[in-house]
Amino acid sequence: MKISSILKKKIKKSLIKSKIKINQKIIIQKNKNDKNGHYQLNNLYSISNINKIDPKIVSQKIIKNINSKYMIKKINFSKPCFVNIFLSSLWIETTIKKFFFNKIKKNFKYCTKKRKNVVIDYSSPNMAKSMHVGHLRSTIIGDSTARIMEFYGHNVIRCNHIGDWGTQFGMIIAYLKIIKKEKLSNIKKLSIERIEKIYCQAKKISLKNKKFLKKTEKYTAKLQQNDKYCYKIWKKIIKLNIKENKKIYKLLNITLKNKHIIGESFYKKMLPNIMKDLIKKKIAVEKDQKIIVLLKNIKNRQGKSMGVILKKNGSFLYSAIDIACMKYRYQILKANIILYYVDSRQKQHLKQVYKISKIAGYISKKVKIKHNIFGIMLNKQNKPFQTRSGNTIKLSNLIQESIIRAKKIILKKNNQIKKKKLLQLSKTIGIGALKYFDLSKNRITNYVFNWKNILSFEGNTSLYIQYTYTRIMSILKKDHKNLIKLNNSFKIYNNSETLLCIKILQFKEILSQSVKKGEPHLICNYIYELSSQYSSFYEKYNILNTKNKKKCITRLKISYIISKILKIGLKILGIKVTKSM
Repeated sequence: MKISSILKKKIKKSLIKSKIKINQKIIIQKNKNDKNGHYQLNNLYSISNINKIDPKIVSQKIIKNINSKYMIKKINFSKPCFVNIFLSSLWIETTIKKFFFNKIKKNFKYCTKKRKNVVIDYSSPNMAKSMHVGHLRSTIIGDSTARIMEFYGHNVIRCNHIGDWGTQFGMIIAYLKIIKKEKLSNIKKLSIERIEKIYCQAKKISLKNKKFLKKTEKYTAKLQQNDKYCYKIWKKIIKLNIKENKKIYKLLNITLKNKHIIGESFYKKMLPNIMKDLIKKKIAVEKDQKIIVLLKNIKNRQGKSMGVILKKNGSFLYSAIDIACMKYRYQILKANIILYYVDSRQKQHLKQVYKISKIAGYISKKVKIKHNIFGIMLNKQNKPFQTRSGNTIKLSNLIQESIIRAKKIILKKNNQIKKKKLLQLSKTIGIGALKYFDLSKNRITNYVFNWKNILSFEGNTSLYIQYTYTRIMSILKKDHKNLIKLNNSFKIYNNSETLLCIKILQFKEILSQSVKKGEPHLICNYIYELSSQYSSFYEKYNILNTKNKKKCITRLKISYIISKILKIGLKILGIKVTKSM
């Protein structure tokens, strides 16, 4: 149900009937003050201005010719320049009945008429080190988008494009071979912690020692040429990191599985043929042991055409891998839409890769490719969120900290809780709070990390929404018999019920906006507003003990539908609910 879309069509028909020219989008928005109407036409002035007609006269023509007595109870003009629309209670009641008996039976599943194959590239950790807080946003925003688009009816293909074939492995192997003189028999002793230390040390040496840097390039090339020593070390590192990351994904309730890993190494067999093809098509040139593509329209800082290096000293670089990746996603996975949830610093890189892929004919112009950039997590001083010593915080440590803090909150409220339930509830609340705090922020902006705000029962937090859900479940449990017997009757008795029902009917509209923009915070804002509105309603009206049986049934139905929406809303964000808190 998209109320604003229905109203737009009705306004458009009314304007056409009134012989008013329309050469712009009709803007219908939810009215902030319901006393002035439930919805509002917001661009009456610009429509009037183009037609050189007084806005009040245009509004009168709209009111006269609009054909919707059933849906619209009242429509009027208000200063300075608005058309206000009041929805009919009868229309709301009928629509809610359809919503209640059809959508709930189908578990609210939607099926868009324009079903697309959507490839979503997210998380994508570097396999040379542990996941850190910087991976949180890419992982949970990407995963919630995958869930939302799937729920909306699209065919979603998750891709975890792990960094497993670049120069970082040349650095680690060179360090083990040259500095440590490590034998293959000792690779069993490798651990995540040791790999990370080696990588950091090798990186430092590479910046100072040009000879060592050349060695790292040599071993990167040897790895990509399947050298036995290099390949065995690489395989051990990848196996350890995938196992470790799998634990994090499970804790965070992320839908990424091993089958979704299509990392850099996956495309290695495609690369030689792509290089030959680009040279044959005169898109790339081979010069000084390099394969380069010159892009005329993309300039460097000096304003000169940029040379994108695809191969250097025998090893393939990131650009070559990402061209192969884009080709595979279009030609093999049949992607209609490719979404990247990767660091904003990759913007220029992805732009170059897309341009080369398009010139080469590896992807169609019809494919929608979008880099959904996101801001970073900051501390109270508005600096990148790190430990006091300036080190990057490991993601696993951040998750455990949230669980520990949630556990303390639970014990304060109930110190008699059983150990098993305490652990389960701590994870549900702690991890849900951490994820929701991030997802509720506009993904484009940076945000300040604050434990106090994350684990709060007040404001736009997961705890507030989870608590609202448990409150409704408690009501429904007390009158379970009446809930089972609910029939097709439904009548609205007051304005609070009207506004709650309108909010319910906005669910699909918000879902659609979130799908189009790739912004899960729109879902967060919606379920928070719904929870807040319901809480006010709960405080004002008696649900179970009202003397009027029909009023009780209406309020039970509203409560039940809202509980379903809250549960589904949190689920598509990747957050669990609990029946008691």
